[in-house]
Amino acid sequence: MSETSISKQSRRVILSGYFFYTGICFASWASRIPDIKLALGLTDAQFGGMLLFLPLGSFLGIPISGSLTARHGSNKMLKIASILYPLALVNIGWAANTSIFHLGVALFIFGMIGNLFNVSVNTQAVELAKLFEKSIISSFHGFWSLAGFVGGLVGSYFIAQSLTPLMQFVVILSLGYLFLITTHQHLLHSESNKQSLKKMWTKPTPLMFQFGLIALSNMICEGMMFDWSGVFYQTVVKVPESQRTIGYISFMACMTTGRMIADALINYWGPRKQLMLSGLLVTLGLIIAILYPSIYTSTIGFMLVGFGVSSVIPTIYGSVGKSAEPGQASIALASVSSIGFFGFLIGPPIVGFLSGALGLRWAFLTISMLGLVTFIQSYRLKKYL
Repeated sequence: MSETSISKQSRRVILSGYFFYTGICFASWASRIPDIKLALGLTDAQFGGMLLFLPLGSFLGIPISGSLTARHGSNKMLKIASILYPLALVNIGWAANTSIFHLGVALFIFGMIGNLFNVSVNTQAVELAKLFEKSIISSFHGFWSLAGFVGGLVGSYFIAQSLTPLMQFVVILSLGYLFLITTHQHLLHSESNKQSLKKMWTKPTPLMFQFGLIALSNMICEGMMFDWSGVFYQTVVKVPESQRTIGYISFMACMTTGRMIADALINYWGPRKQLMLSGLLVTLGLIIAILYPSIYTSTIGFMLVGFGVSSVIPTIYGSVGKSAEPGQASIALASVSSIGFFGFLIGPPIVGFLSGALGLRWAFLTISMLGLVTFIQSYRLKKYL
């Protein structure tokens, strides 16, 4: 099929599938975190230390992923990441049966390749969005969130069947490769940027720095919800084993719903007000879950957090694409998205260390204050958005 014979709507559907692809890989890991933690006999503080390897790999991958994506094009790098990411997921499942050292290495690799997937797929989204009159970024992230919701259900099924994380991850790899084989030729062609390495190391503008700070604050909260919601329900809410994923699934369901409707809200009252509301919902939801740790009130709180975090990153990415200097949108996006994803990965180990020192409820309360950071920084964007 020729490049011009594929409609932009078809490309949008296919790229949505790639967001689902990366989301289901990460959600599969997140859904089995308690099992991996238990299999290796780790405390909260020890496991927090292990989780640190994931953001470390992502952090070291920031200049590499951004430069490779800009230099060789998001099309090529997305295909490479789609091959390597599920392999890295399977490696984590294998590590759960071997040693702590193996797990640390596996998480480092997973973080580095995940960064490449994140940068390349979001760069594709920004490039494709230029073909549409209205913002479509939120809907892509909605499919990533939908994958998180599905991943929680899949994880619950495998847990109920007493199947190991490794078995689950191999299934995800097989299905992912089938999707890749049938769709890779339909990705949008992307041009290379020979000046990418130089541009990646230039100082970010004040606006891009603010975007990065909002993304970082929000993604720390989001990462905490992914990796610690199950543990929170186990140790704080004290639900039966079969109900430990309720908080995670409720969070993901509301996050997915919020992203599917975010574009309409942004078009109605603007991106700045949407970001401010999101920050307040995150703080309010976490405080409710912490102060009233029952299965009902904590679930309501987690739902509010899901709605709160849902539109922040899509709104930021869409604003970056519009605000970046001509010809530099992909570079700016790589920088901001990498900073945000680093927050997504650094949040869980921070919670682990805080939990070990203060307890999990105090750790969640501390992170809840980042919602106010999102609110304040978004208010300061008045002259830009």
